[in-house]
Amino acid sequence: GINAEYGQKGMILSDEPGYYEAGEFGIRIESLVEVVETEDIGPPDGRFLTFRPVTMAPIDLRLVDRELMSGDQVAWLNGYHATVREKVMALWEKQGKSEDLKKWLVNQTREI
Repeated sequence: GINAEYGQKGMILSDEPGYYEAGEFGIRIESLVEVVETEDIGPPDGRFLTFRPVTMAPIDLRLVDRELMSGDQVAWLNGYHATVREKVMALWEKQGKSEDLKKWLVNQTREI
């Protein structure tokens, strides 16, 4: 959960999961998230807090090994990519972006 002192509705935080091998290499995926109230779970007198992605950029699938992921992790990544595709594509449609760029986005946000 989010400590009320540090996580309040509307706050924007940096989420930076990573993996590091001492003296070798590291991988970190940075994104911004907004603290929001849950819509469908929580106590009768209120809601829990959770994170909603603000950064709308695909996660490079060349870094993803599907065999090492749980079902929940795959579902999260596929859901995140569906949201990225929907929101970015809508923006690009309004901006008249090229079909090649749209095809690139579809490929980068494909389900795994």
